[in-house]
Amino acid sequence: MKKPITLMIKPASSLCNLQCDYCFYLDEEKNRANKYRTIMNSETIENIVIKAHQTSNNINYIFQGGEPSLATLPWFENFIELVDKYKNKNDILSFSFQTNGTLIDDKFAKFFKKHNFLVGVSFDGFSRIHDIHRKFSDSTKSSRSVKKGLKHLEENKVDYNILTVVTNEVAINITKIYKNLVDERFTYHQYIACLDPIESDENKFLNPTIYGKFLVELFDLWINDLKQSRNISIRLFNNFVSILLGNPPEACDMNGVCSQQYVFESNGDTFPCDFYCLDDYLLGNINKDSFDDIDNRREQIGFIKNPPNLHEDCNSCPYLFLCRGGCPRYKNSENKFRFCESYKYFFDKRLVELESLAAMISTELDRDKS
Repeated sequence: MKKPITLMIKPASSLCNLQCDYCFYLDEEKNRANKYRTIMNSETIENIVIKAHQTSNNINYIFQGGEPSLATLPWFENFIELVDKYKNKNDILSFSFQTNGTLIDDKFAKFFKKHNFLVGVSFDGFSRIHDIHRKFSDSTKSSRSVKKGLKHLEENKVDYNILTVVTNEVAINITKIYKNLVDERFTYHQYIACLDPIESDENKFLNPTIYGKFLVELFDLWINDLKQSRNISIRLFNNFVSILLGNPPEACDMNGVCSQQYVFESNGDTFPCDFYCLDDYLLGNINKDSFDDIDNRREQIGFIKNPPNLHEDCNSCPYLFLCRGGCPRYKNSENKFRFCESYKYFFDKRLVELESLAAMISTELDRDKS
């Protein structure tokens, strides 16, 4: 068995029908020479698929943007046809699709269901909060269109989750947001702390003190539902529990070291991470380079370093085993995790309950084995 690989493909790269003011990818675009504003052509699609299936028999395909649905449904149908053409009999494949949801219609939803796509839809809780930051390019509100897309996914029984970007507005309204999502029967949640612009230390969109209080409030909502047998999946808390159970976290930003990924822009340019699609991190181009060539370049620039992503203060922190130092893109100019104090506040308040939950799960697992 060859090692698994994760491929993030940007069919439309920077193209998007929304102009979210907190979009980290638009911020990256401003900080590089190539803006990548085209749809990926058939040659590049085929080169990705051929070389991927030559390299691994366990492939996680992730589609992201910009807005990937701008490539249109025939693009994705062609992609699946190429995968079927070049895959091997025992290949293990998974497909994920991250979208703003506004262009998802019944045909797209049926396609996702047929090919077992997991779809992540960006929705910031409820319309008033969502529409603060997530507007169409003509400045009109987008929440109504997102809800239509979600309805199509629900009607076609597509596996999907809700991704909410945590801003100050989201954080201080989290009780209303969480209850609204649960009332709408959205049971799989991701809450991602908003990224500041590159080389900024101002915490423009999310204050660390507010974020710490948000974590406690969200945890209390979540654990109360668990106690009443309402199982809501929150990725961050799931990963903390997994670590306490002695398992590796599923989220790459919680490993403490960067993972090996491949991000393909629409022209085939390849980068090591979605957060680092910047000129200094260009690894090659899949149309002319092999995966070995790309991996060699990754080694040369030292993107994946053996030492963990730690600040010197981390070594004396009692919560390092859970925090792991954070993702490098969340570091400030002093190389310290922006939300270090947020996490400390949360663990000070709720670590005992997290540990109790993990112990209970461990006991249930042991009982099931016996």
